[in-house]
Formats: sequence, C-alpha cells, structure tokens
Amino acid sequence: MQKLIGLLAHYPPYQLVHAAEMVRETFEQFYQARYQLTVPQWRLMMVLGPNYPISQKELVEASGMDKVRISREIHRLGEKGILHAQSSEQDKRVSLVSLTEQGEALFLQLKSEAGSWQHTLTDYLPSEARQSIRQHLQSVSEAIEQLHKLDEEQQP
Repeated sequence: MQKLIGLLAHYPPYQLVHAAEMVRETFEQFYQARYQLTVPQWRLMMVLGPNYPISQKELVEASGMDKVRISREIHRLGEKGILHAQSSEQDKRVSLVSLTEQGEALFLQLKSEAGSWQHTLTDYLPSEARQSIRQHLQSVSEAIEQLHKLDEEQQP
C-alpha cells in the first residue's frame, strides 16, 4: 500500500482529495471543540441561517447533501434545540425547517467565526498562493462541469 500512496502522491485528483480531507479534519476539530457541531451540521446551519424557513428538499439542493443525511442532521440539531421542523400550511407533506432563537444566535456566531477560521488557515500561505489556489480551484470546478456536460451529451 505504501508504494500505491507514493504513486498517488503525484496524481492531482488524489492530491486534491487529500488536501480536502486535511482541511475538513481541521475544520471539524475547530467547530467540534467550540460548538459541538459536525461539518454537515455546520453546512446546514450556514444554508439555513439566512434562508429559513426552508423545506428539506431545498436544503438537499442547497447543501449538496443527500436526503437521509439532511434528515439525520435536522433530527440531531433539533435535539440540541438549534432548529425545528414543522409541516407546511400549504402542503402537509412538506416539512419546513427553521432556526430557534438559540439557533439564530449560533448562526451569527458561526458566520463571524467562518471568516476567522479561513484567515487562520490562509495566514500560513503567501498572498500570491492564496489567490492562485482560488483561481485553480475555480478552474478545476469549471473543468469538472464541462466533463459532466460531455457525459450528459453522450448519454442516449
């Protein structure tokens, strides 16, 4: 396995995944220690914060997480008193999720902390590297979108 890792170390997709995993671990440690939140819970809070009430379906679309994960995290955050879900008055099949007062206060803290965490991470990078990383990540995202479009065009 060590040889495989050695070979993978020079493979850009692996390098991206590895860097993302390291950032995620550091990010999760930061928010777990301060707020007892996981990364998925943080993502939900950041999507929900300025947009509530919002349906679970909209949360799935906006967060990029699957329905089961969203449902599980809504339940966990509900148990913590951070948010609550209720049926829509227009359509009882639709569950609308909202922040509680405690959740609103937490969202405001998270919002201000997000910038400081990013600065803490990027303080160790020269300013040219920060800009370059943003540009390269944007380029990678655009290339992946093009690949998806090609795949869709080739499907019958």
